[in-house]
Amino acid sequence: MKPGEVMFNAQCALCHGRKGDLGLSGAKDLTRSTLTREEMIAIVTHGKGGMMAYAKVLSAAEIEQVVDYARTLHAAE
Repeated sequence: MKPGEVMFNAQCALCHGRKGDLGLSGAKDLTRSTLTREEMIAIVTHGKGGMMAYAKVLSAAEIEQVVDYARTLHAAE
């Protein structure tokens, strides 16, 4: 498994799906995201809309690993 994949599957896949495109409960399609890495880190850290903040659940390093993994799900253009 890639770094961040286990945490992504445990924390994010319920709404985003394992492939990043589920979109449950208003979750964004990560395969089509145009956000920068820094923007994604901020959203995971502080939350946005219906998405909870993960600052108290994951360390800063874990959040970076999750974001880096999520970015690998981006659809090929």
